[in-house]
Amino acid sequence: MKKVLKTLATILGWIILFAAFASLGFFTDEPEIGVPIYFVFFLIIFGLVFLYTKKRHKKQQTNPKVINLLQKIFGAILVLLALFSPSIVFGKANFPFFSYFLITVITAVLIAIGTIAISIIHNSKDKSAVSKLLGYLLLIVISAIPAIGVLQSNAILDVFSNAYSALGFAYWASLAVAVFSWWGISLYFKKE
Repeated sequence: MKKVLKTLATILGWIILFAAFASLGFFTDEPEIGVPIYFVFFLIIFGLVFLYTKKRHKKQQTNPKVINLLQKIFGAILVLLALFSPSIVFGKANFPFFSYFLITVITAVLIAIGTIAISIIHNSKDKSAVSKLLGYLLLIVISAIPAIGVLQSNAILDVFSNAYSALGFAYWASLAVAVFSWWGISLYFKKE
């Protein structure tokens, strides 16, 4: 039963990841075509990488230190992508440079606080309910900050046709930050 649940969780995780990547299609002129194209594109890329690594793994055993180094490099790239993804998402808004700089700094702070919250949840020495609750509360506060920031910023609301549109962009940026930073940090700190 545990194996079935683990398999279902893995499949669901991959579907969520592909859906996050496919949401890049919403930034095209025709999202009804863009979303499926991005979904299929990333599905093919991940499939080809999987087949290549599976075939390569059968031919030769790779040095674990090389794999660990590649994971750290890929993890660092993903964290950088997470750091700049809000600026990329809001790129159509044509904000001044300082606004993008401020968004990047806030994103870095949120990633750092998120990392601390996750480490509080997972590395609690006594595994007490209070420390875990504190970690989850931190995550809830972090997840609310982008929406509060959008609703309080007149500059962002002036660019978009309505608040729902601005919140949608903020949500997508938050999702990109969460997925890329979590994935990148977990790869970077993965043990050999």
